[in-house]
Amino acid sequence: MTRYKLTVSYRGGAYAGWQRQPNGLAVQQVIEQALSDLVGTEVAIHGAGRTDAGVHARGQVAHLELAEPFPPRGLLHGTNHRLPEDVRLTAAQRMPDGFHARKHAAGKEYSYRLVRTEVTSPLDAPFAVAVPRTLDLPAIARAATALPGRHDFTAFALAGGAHTQPWRRIESARVTEEGEAVVVRVVGDGFLRGMVRSLVGTLLEVGTGKRTPEAFAALLAGRPRSEAGPTAPPQGLVLERVFYPPEWWPLAGS
Repeated sequence: MTRYKLTVSYRGGAYAGWQRQPNGLAVQQVIEQALSDLVGTEVAIHGAGRTDAGVHARGQVAHLELAEPFPPRGLLHGTNHRLPEDVRLTAAQRMPDGFHARKHAAGKEYSYRLVRTEVTSPLDAPFAVAVPRTLDLPAIARAATALPGRHDFTAFALAGGAHTQPWRRIESARVTEEGEAVVVRVVGDGFLRGMVRSLVGTLLEVGTGKRTPEAFAALLAGRPRSEAGPTAPPQGLVLERVFYPPEWWPLAGS
């Protein structure tokens, strides 16, 4: 058996999320169908984690095993030829035996994009969420400084997640201005279901004066979900990258 790592980019608007499910079309499903058509046998892929309906990805990662070796370049372009235009493999690489996209992931980076315009351009609307021009960015940035470190994120976890414990470590959290846009970027060792969207929804309460930065920080002590803010809409969220330790980097020449 030969193991491969796939890096996947997709627009999530048309999908019920990453993970295959009975009640809607998932990104995993369309990639598995394309791969199966390419190699002539049924193929299953395993993602680094799921993204919810409407959430996008620039650097989702998945792995698969094939009984017979397949040139990575052929796997990349042959699969893309069979995929819908809103899903693409951006890399296909040979991996050491035993590599697992989810179990060996060391961390992930997410971004959430907000736009401060009176009218949201149709070019921005599928990938960003409109917010007031008066948003207090210094207050949001102050609140975000509480995120780095290991915390109990119960207040920011949606029901129905597969997590068994709510503690996660955040390596960095940044709030940056990009013209009319505001981008929240968070890097951590793992994320609970809905966690980044709940964080952004609560940070927006800070930015509109409904909550202080200190009140936001207090939620990181395992407060109930009902005490935090709303879950921000999915279209602003992008899974940017998944990180792996050196022992699980692609094989040379792949």
